[in-house]
Amino acid sequence: MLPRHGQHQREKRPMIIEQEEFQKKLKRINLAYFSDPDRIITISRGNSVVRQGEQNKRLYLILSGSVVSYRHVVKEDPETASTSHKIYKAFRAGPGDYLGVQSFFSGWFRSSSDLIAETDLELAYIDTATPAVDVEHYGTLLEQFVPAIVHELAARNTRVFDRTAEKEEALRMLHRSEMAATLGQLSAGIAHELNNSLGVLSRKTDFVLETLDNMFRQENAFRYTLYNKGLEGASSASTSEQRRLARQFEKNYGLSQDVAKALALIPDIQNQPELLNKPFLSQLEQNLPYWELGHDLHDMKLAVRHATAIVRSVRLLGGGNTRREEGVNVTDSLTEAVALVKSSLRGVDFEMILPPRDSVPGIFADMTELVQIWINLLQNACDALKIENTPNPSIHVECRVEKISSKDQTSHTTREILVSVTDNGPGVPKDLHEKIFRPNFTTKKKGLSFGLGLGLTIVRRIVDSYGGRIRLESVPGHTVFTIVIPTINNHGKN
Repeated sequence: MLPRHGQHQREKRPMIIEQEEFQKKLKRINLAYFSDPDRIITISRGNSVVRQGEQNKRLYLILSGSVVSYRHVVKEDPETASTSHKIYKAFRAGPGDYLGVQSFFSGWFRSSSDLIAETDLELAYIDTATPAVDVEHYGTLLEQFVPAIVHELAARNTRVFDRTAEKEEALRMLHRSEMAATLGQLSAGIAHELNNSLGVLSRKTDFVLETLDNMFRQENAFRYTLYNKGLEGASSASTSEQRRLARQFEKNYGLSQDVAKALALIPDIQNQPELLNKPFLSQLEQNLPYWELGHDLHDMKLAVRHATAIVRSVRLLGGGNTRREEGVNVTDSLTEAVALVKSSLRGVDFEMILPPRDSVPGIFADMTELVQIWINLLQNACDALKIENTPNPSIHVECRVEKISSKDQTSHTTREILVSVTDNGPGVPKDLHEKIFRPNFTTKKKGLSFGLGLGLTIVRRIVDSYGGRIRLESVPGHTVFTIVIPTINNHGKN
């Protein structure tokens, strides 16, 4: 759901309360397990906490100082029989962060990286012999440490994506100053670094997913259902349809406004009677965080995939190969793209109309390429609306399949997939319709930039590779980008 600004402000209160509750849980864990003076150690700057591959049966909490994680990667070249050894900086951690989460809770007890003291360190720790505190009230040690695991994953998520953003910005500047061939050479090294960080994030997200799945499955069937519904992502229905459903649920079932809004976010909820019965609804409000946790993890997985798509886009500009496969559904790529730009769509009256999934023919494509097209078009529309302070900003996305008659003598009918992105922003001047797709073209109109970075250059390159077309119609107050993709002879030019 994409609330307007006023709604967003009202909904921030329960989020703040939830954050406070989360911090209370972390504080209790730290007091219960990391306040024993006999389990506090100091490590001098430059010394290691643990080395990659070493046994680690401790979970550490940083009390003061900072740690840098380095990962060693050894690669063998079968052609030259040589071995290369590289060291990558994985992350940096400071006071309040946990160390050894994966090795401690996975049961493998081997460190995945070197942990080196960047400054003098003070660490508190528990080990495998530490008993759980107040099991009857708080559950097992693993159950009690779920907030700590989520906290650590979120912290690493932020660190990794900060680095990704920095490298992406550096890459944008390179693109403006270098020829495409040079970009192709440089992108290989940057992509390697990004993929290394993304691999760490992806593996740790999978670890948390598996841990939570096992725990919730055994704990409570109702919570497990909510958690799994969250993993499916939010509904792709338009904001107006979600508001209508929320009002209907609020009236018919006597739900609070916040609970009704959350219920309307569950995909196809109106056609799932097992979720609209009295026992389910009576427990919904107190267990909503389980749905939100699943939904957040769903978005994190999408974010990793999107970052990977950015790397592939860089390679595409430099002439790199893509990975295309049969049966890719365009509607899936649209749903994924909207989930990734939902923060930009806040305050925008957004509507997306998709045909039934089964009615859209699968095509030979790379899902990440398609997602990249829609993200660029949606982000451009959002930027235009916000920079110009467009009153009542709106974006409309529609996907449809059209039949076309063959122009050859066979007279057979083929189909094309059309996706249009419409906004009511200031528009694109007619004389810029072609120029905005040039990689090095920059122009500004009241602060609005076209053709910066990879954006529309990537869109055109991808669409051309599928034998598709881009149509642009624009007047002030009504701009439509339409992407046309053929459903046959579309194996494209990788």
